[in-house]
Amino acid sequence: MNEQEVYAQINQMVQFIHQEAREKAAEIKLKTDEEFNIEKLRMVEAEKQKIRAEYERKEKQVEVQKRIGQSNEVRVSRLQCLKARDEAIQSVLSEAAAKLPSIVNAPTYSKLLEDLMIEALIQLADQKVQVKGVAGQEAHVKKAIMAAEAKFKTWATKQMGAEWASEIKVDFDANSLKPGIGGVELVGFGGKITLTNTLQSRLLLAFETQLPKLRATLFK
Repeated sequence: MNEQEVYAQINQMVQFIHQEAREKAAEIKLKTDEEFNIEKLRMVEAEKQKIRAEYERKEKQVEVQKRIGQSNEVRVSRLQCLKARDEAIQSVLSEAAAKLPSIVNAPTYSKLLEDLMIEALIQLADQKVQVKGVAGQEAHVKKAIMAAEAKFKTWATKQMGAEWASEIKVDFDANSLKPGIGGVELVGFGGKITLTNTLQSRLLLAFETQLPKLRATLFK
């Protein structure tokens, strides 16, 4: 093999090596590009997921704030409605209370005192009872005591027997006159039990018992 042939063979080998290197480089580049694209897509998708998650979080936060705002509006509106209803009911009570003095000035007041006493006497069912009246109404109270005691004795005779009824004594307590509009308080069992039958207490009792009907009438 002459020198020219050797040179040609070496040149052929060099070209083969270069060709192999180029193919290998191309293969490496192709693989690197694929890996780069895959990583790029992975990172882009990860960022998209983060953006979606952040958007959903903020969307939920806005929705929660909206619901809280709506709930607060409903609560405030409900409180205002309840307040308005309570004011309307209290206005009715105040209007009724303002009419109590007219009851005292009516001709039927003595009979009303008598009925209040009889009711309290029967509830107490005691033989020795003290009656407390409102200051300035001593005459009305004393008059009512006489009639109420007689009717109480009649009731007691039927319910407790004549002997028990004969011991009944209803006294006016002149030393315990109370401020107020009208009505009486009865004290029995040696001062241990007091029954209040004033006009104010009866109004409040009627108000409480009739409150459902009052609400139904006012807010139907």
